[in-house]
Amino acid sequence: MLTVAAFRPIDHDEGQYVGAVAMMRFGLPYRDFAYLQTPLQPLLFAPLAWIADGWLFPTLRAVNALLTMAATACIWLAARRARASHRAAAIAAAALLSSHMLLFAGSVARNDALPLLLMTAGLTAMLTLLQDDRARWTALQAGLLLGAAASAKISYGLPAAAVGLFALLHWRALGAEKVGLIALGGVLGGLPTVWLALLAPEAAWFGIIDYSLKAPFEWRTWNGQAFMLDWPLSLARLARYLAQGCGLIALVAIALVATRRRTMVERLLDMVIIAGLIAAWLPRPIYVQYLGPLLPALFLRFALLTDVPFWHRPAGRALIALGVIAGLVQTMMETGPNILGGHSPLHIVLRDAQALDRIMASAAVSGAVVTLSPERAVDMAVPIDRRFVTGSFLFRTRHILTRDQARAFHATHFLSLAADLEAVPPAAILTGSEEQPSAAFPRGLDAVLIDWARSHGYRSVPLPSGTHQLFVTPPSLAKRRDAQL
Repeated sequence: MLTVAAFRPIDHDEGQYVGAVAMMRFGLPYRDFAYLQTPLQPLLFAPLAWIADGWLFPTLRAVNALLTMAATACIWLAARRARASHRAAAIAAAALLSSHMLLFAGSVARNDALPLLLMTAGLTAMLTLLQDDRARWTALQAGLLLGAAASAKISYGLPAAAVGLFALLHWRALGAEKVGLIALGGVLGGLPTVWLALLAPEAAWFGIIDYSLKAPFEWRTWNGQAFMLDWPLSLARLARYLAQGCGLIALVAIALVATRRRTMVERLLDMVIIAGLIAAWLPRPIYVQYLGPLLPALFLRFALLTDVPFWHRPAGRALIALGVIAGLVQTMMETGPNILGGHSPLHIVLRDAQALDRIMASAAVSGAVVTLSPERAVDMAVPIDRRFVTGSFLFRTRHILTRDQARAFHATHFLSLAADLEAVPPAAILTGSEEQPSAAFPRGLDAVLIDWARSHGYRSVPLPSGTHQLFVTPPSLAKRRDAQL
């Protein structure tokens, strides 16, 4: 996993999560900078902003790789707690580890690995609770872990709610005390989100709820890609991502036994699977990382089926092997050439960051750097301009955020860019990651920044990667900015 993390190409989404952790040096999500998810990840990872100063981006990738390995171990343990055989538990762990979703989550610096681990650990505690009447305080642990998963990524709130509903429906079997402890744990796990939402309610509501409901629809419609939001293509994409691993095989196998009499453990897992399917289905367009709330319960339920004779026969073993191979293919295609060629994207990013520091030092320039790719600037000695910590995601919006809201949320978008940069000119502007054309921006998003930089006399300096360039502020603007500050 660490090797894959070192050689996977840079993902478009990484910048906003890496940038958020880096910005913890200066403040809190929502109150001091925009953040487009529930806030537990930057809060927990905040110490890394100081500990891994200068190495934050590769460190966050490495941490996610380790978190996904821990999630795999939890799946094995949870399967054993559910009374699956050693062989079945190994199949569940292998199915999760080889799925494209986990390989992706564990090799980029997004926010998928932490909630995945918290959910698998929460399910492990819940299964322990069902199998051991003496495990009273495990109920608090289960609720805490599942509530924390939702505080790390909101889509995990649906499986957590499914566990809560299961506990309520089976309160006689579990006991009122354990149900109460599960609820208390869930509340405690949700406290980070509640705390920060109370500090900046409008910014938190926008980042957690409004953005995800409005921005993808605006962007796809604006680019003539509204078809990606329709349910037929969404269903096809969901099936495709499930097929990149054992997910589709497991789902079909579970559906075939859906009418059989089920144990309490199986009923719990079935409820979480349904909630996970809804969580994966709701976002538009669907991407592989959205399977995170679904796969742990899906593979645990699958583990309980694999002790029947069919899965010991050549046909059953071949199906599992086919799923494992299917999960590995895309990761091998994306990272294989880089591994064989010794070409690490992380090394290139760090080399550019070192060059950026030299350029800024030689120009005697201080201040913040504006960029739509924060992952390429977090390891510089100078900070990122907090108005751009979400990278391209807020910048490219048009109608979902007014100028007054953008300023209140410490953000900017392309419509207010000129006024915002005129008010506080940046020390430098880093471009190169957002040059791909679209219907909305035929010259790419970076062109908006490049045009402003050139019109204000910023000096262009190429970077060692050959793909990015830095625009350094002219002395006149630097003096004006220093006077304003």
